[in-house]
Amino acid sequence: MNFQNDITEQYLVKVYDDLQQHQLKLMNDIKTSTEMESEKKQNHITKQITLINSINMNVIRLKNLKKKSQEF
Repeated sequence: MNFQNDITEQYLVKVYDDLQQHQLKLMNDIKTSTEMESEKKQNHITKQITLINSINMNVIRLKNLKKKSQEF
Protein backbone atom coordinates (compact mmCIF):
# COMPACT_ATOMS: atom_id res chain seq x y z
CA MET A 1 0.00 0.00 0.00
CA ASN A 2 1.48 3.30 -1.07
CA PHE A 3 0.38 5.80 1.55
CA GLN A 4 1.46 8.84 -0.45
CA ASN A 5 -1.09 8.12 -3.15
CA ASP A 6 -3.94 7.93 -0.65
CA ILE A 7 -3.69 11.55 0.43
CA THR A 8 -4.22 13.62 -2.66
CA GLU A 9 -4.41 17.35 -3.08
CA GLN A 10 -8.16 17.02 -3.68
CA TYR A 11 -8.54 15.08 -0.45
CA LEU A 12 -6.64 17.74 1.50
CA VAL A 13 -8.78 20.48 -0.04
CA LYS A 14 -11.90 18.57 0.99
CA VAL A 15 -10.64 18.13 4.56
CA TYR A 16 -9.82 21.82 4.71
CA ASP A 17 -13.24 22.82 3.37
CA ASP A 18 -15.09 20.48 5.73
CA LEU A 19 -13.21 21.84 8.72
CA GLN A 20 -13.83 25.42 7.60
CA GLN A 21 -17.56 24.74 7.36
CA HIS A 22 -17.58 23.25 10.84
CA GLN A 23 -15.61 26.20 12.16
CA LEU A 24 -18.15 28.62 10.68
CA LYS A 25 -20.93 26.67 12.33
CA LEU A 26 -19.15 26.87 15.68
CA MET A 27 -18.57 30.59 15.27
CA ASN A 28 -22.26 31.09 14.52
CA ASP A 29 -23.10 29.06 17.61
CA ILE A 30 -21.07 31.47 19.72
CA LYS A 31 -22.59 34.48 17.98
CA THR A 32 -26.15 33.31 18.52
CA SER A 33 -25.65 31.96 22.01
CA THR A 34 -27.58 33.58 24.77
CA GLU A 35 -26.15 34.92 27.97
CA MET A 36 -27.90 32.07 29.69
CA GLU A 37 -25.57 29.57 28.10
CA SER A 38 -22.61 28.73 30.19
CA GLU A 39 -19.23 30.31 29.78
CA LYS A 40 -17.84 26.78 29.99
CA LYS A 41 -19.68 25.84 26.79
CA GLN A 42 -18.38 28.94 24.99
CA ASN A 43 -14.84 28.13 26.12
CA HIS A 44 -15.27 24.61 24.80
CA ILE A 45 -16.39 25.95 21.40
CA THR A 46 -13.48 28.40 21.35
CA LYS A 47 -11.03 25.57 21.98
CA GLN A 48 -12.55 23.63 19.08
CA ILE A 49 -12.17 26.63 16.78
CA THR A 50 -8.54 27.03 17.82
CA LEU A 51 -7.81 23.37 17.13
CA ILE A 52 -9.53 23.52 13.74
CA ASN A 53 -7.38 26.53 12.85
CA SER A 54 -4.24 24.60 13.78
CA ILE A 55 -5.29 21.54 11.83
CA ASN A 56 -6.15 23.62 8.78
CA MET A 57 -2.80 25.38 8.87
CA ASN A 58 -1.08 22.00 8.89
CA VAL A 59 -3.30 20.70 6.09
CA ILE A 60 -2.25 23.71 3.99
CA ARG A 61 1.41 23.05 4.82
CA LEU A 62 1.07 19.40 3.84
CA LYS A 63 -0.69 20.31 0.61
CA ASN A 64 2.05 22.78 -0.29
CA LEU A 65 4.78 20.30 0.61
CA LYS A 66 3.19 17.59 -1.52
CA LYS A 67 2.88 20.05 -4.38
CA LYS A 68 6.58 20.92 -4.10
CA SER A 69 7.58 17.27 -3.91
CA GLN A 70 5.77 16.60 -7.20
CA GLU A 71 8.08 19.08 -8.88
CA PHE A 72 11.08 16.82 -8.24
